[in-house]
Amino acid sequence: MNTTPRGMSFVDVVVGTAIMLMVFVAMFGAFKLSIQLVFSTKAKTGAISLVGQQIEYLRGLPYDTLGTVGGIPSGTIPQLQQKTLNNITYTIRTLIEYVDDPGDGTGNSDSNGITADYKLVKVEADWVVKGISQSTFVVTVVAPPGMESLANGGTLTINAFDANAAPVPGASIHITNPSTTPTIDITVSSSDTGTASFPGAPAAAGYRVVVSKSGYSTAQTYLVQGQNTNPNPGPLAVANKKTTTQSFAIDRTAALSVTTQSPMGAATFSDTFTDQAQLSATTSTTVSGGSLVLTGPAPYPASGTAQSVPVAPSRLAGWTSVSWHASTTAQATALVRVYYWNGTTYALVPDADLAGNSAGFATSPVSLAALPAGTYTSLELGATLATANANLTPAILDWTIDYTAGPTPLPSIAFTMHGAKNIGTSATGTPLYKVSTSGTTNASGLWSIAPLEWDTYTLALTGSTYDVMERCPDVVSVTPGSSVSAVLTLTGHTANTLKVAVSGGGNPLSNATIAVGRAGATTTLASSACGQSFFSNLSNATYTVQASAPGYQTQITNIAVSGQTELPIALSP
Repeated sequence: MNTTPRGMSFVDVVVGTAIMLMVFVAMFGAFKLSIQLVFSTKAKTGAISLVGQQIEYLRGLPYDTLGTVGGIPSGTIPQLQQKTLNNITYTIRTLIEYVDDPGDGTGNSDSNGITADYKLVKVEADWVVKGISQSTFVVTVVAPPGMESLANGGTLTINAFDANAAPVPGASIHITNPSTTPTIDITVSSSDTGTASFPGAPAAAGYRVVVSKSGYSTAQTYLVQGQNTNPNPGPLAVANKKTTTQSFAIDRTAALSVTTQSPMGAATFSDTFTDQAQLSATTSTTVSGGSLVLTGPAPYPASGTAQSVPVAPSRLAGWTSVSWHASTTAQATALVRVYYWNGTTYALVPDADLAGNSAGFATSPVSLAALPAGTYTSLELGATLATANANLTPAILDWTIDYTAGPTPLPSIAFTMHGAKNIGTSATGTPLYKVSTSGTTNASGLWSIAPLEWDTYTLALTGSTYDVMERCPDVVSVTPGSSVSAVLTLTGHTANTLKVAVSGGGNPLSNATIAVGRAGATTTLASSACGQSFFSNLSNATYTVQASAPGYQTQITNIAVSGQTELPIALSP
């Protein structure tokens, strides 16, 4: 037996190395984590030390001097300070505010009329470790040395609520007043009830308030400036031992997209056979003398075929009909068939959708209204010419496919837009809207705006090239957090137009009958899917409008039409 010791194989070396590598990687990870933990703990210990020092310093100040620069109450303590400890930079935030304790009543119901019962002090430290933000804070209260007292000042209470009148907690409430000495500049967050109260606010006019929150709209007071001679709301005033309360509505912002387009309309493919450019294939046929005929001269072949080029409208809404003119005899005949693209080739439209198509049509026109546009996106016409007399040829003089297409985007359309909310009025009483902007649609006929405050918006075209024949929806209502689309269908401008919007039960009524008449002449249209009908080329005169729909009472209205006039009609059941 050979007892000579055997050395390590290559496999042994690889396995051993792998095991050692896993051990060292695990040890390194644990070491790295422990270093980070020690560093993080050290940083937090420093923050706690700085916060504690600030709290003890504040508690040692006389009660009457305990306040922040620009705060309520006012004092000499900065609201923000930068401090460095162990090579770490900390941001120290100090908030000092009066508290109206409910034990003796609050606001105007306070039993002794003093709403500044004691002071709340909050000191917060923020810092960053390895790219991660961290914070800690301490809150304490400081009571007056004797009976509560407030020689001057009142209480300013701000409420933040949303579109449904529900409180908005965590809203940023920024209050400034440059007229006080010292000036006030303080920001606090609203409570769970959406409220921030400032007992001890100096008695003064000119308090400016801005209420905001990330992802929400902003509400504020407005100054008298420019055209805004009557701001709404204006700056607030605080009186001694009185409570001034103001509410501000903010809510989630929304988005709005506006599309401008031309209306759906009739369109036509036609070939008058001036040449063969509109034919995709021919067999024993040719174009001669403005007609499609059998290849000649006589003797003519017994039969021949021809196929049109594809007709594939880019914005097909529906097929209408196919028609043609032909010269035939009992011995020389012409049949027309309709083909469609089935994904591979052009095949005959089945008789189930177009009765008689397989046999061919000898009589024009043929309705195509039963062909679904979604299935039959592209059509071709096929002709079969046949003769029993070699000296005669049938002839197709022309053929046509009628269809409806659209709507088509209209690019570069300029318009203005404003909401219903106003921030005041001018000296003449003209409202100044909170949201007022303008836009121009892009090459695709689209314009978008976000973030946008919830409101009801009015859109109007700039210039006189087009008129709005349909606005869908008719009332552009943007709700909080929504993404709303509005479509403006435009037509060429005329001096006097009337757009009628019919609704029932608060919803647009489609296929309602709208008759507009004057001096014995009446035009009747059916309302669109958005409940609207548009009448153009009218006179500057008074018209009678009759609106009716199944299940609703007919309504008759007289309206003076001048320029671009709109008439909303709400039908009763």
